[in-house]
Amino acid sequence: MKGSTGDPEFPIWLIGDSPPKTWVHKLDTPLDPRHPARHNIWTSVADPLQDRLFRQSKLRLDTSQLYIRNAFDDPFDTSTQEQKEISQGTLKDLINKHRPSLVLTFGVFAFMQTLYAASENPQKLYKTTALLGEQFRDRINNYDDCKVNILPLLHASIARGRFLEAHRDFLGVEVKICSNYFDYVGHELADLLLARFIDKSVWIT
Repeated sequence: MKGSTGDPEFPIWLIGDSPPKTWVHKLDTPLDPRHPARHNIWTSVADPLQDRLFRQSKLRLDTSQLYIRNAFDDPFDTSTQEQKEISQGTLKDLINKHRPSLVLTFGVFAFMQTLYAASENPQKLYKTTALLGEQFRDRINNYDDCKVNILPLLHASIARGRFLEAHRDFLGVEVKICSNYFDYVGHELADLLLARFIDKSVWIT
């Protein structure tokens, strides 16, 4: 598997968790489009995002340019501490070099690894769906054009047996407005892009 795909100079990045242990030697890229995980965790967000963008402004995000990599170079459950630190160092070097505006991470491990790589040094482990939802709302509300903005999305929890609880817990107080995690996150991201990226080269022309 390649270490990444897309353009690191593109201002929007996707950071997956780690290569799937069973398929790491059979897939080509992180979040390989042939693997169902990509469509469970990203396509289901991208669809309402693109729909809202088009309805609001007749624009579509050029997702072909997204820079995509995993937080860990090896399957997470087989990585040694040394390998995890090497992965973190690689990600830190990339973030320092390219300074992406918006980094979307999938799951707690990708979120935490990216925070450390960006030198945020979080005070606690955001290990629950509810805590990731709180972080998403706080970070999107405090978006800063002058920094690397890291927003957590869900990974496996949104596609497994407790997926209904994952919708509810991530949304928290917002569940009164929308009960669908995918629609909520997609619409929030679309509104962010329209507010902050309208003059950036991120659109299909």
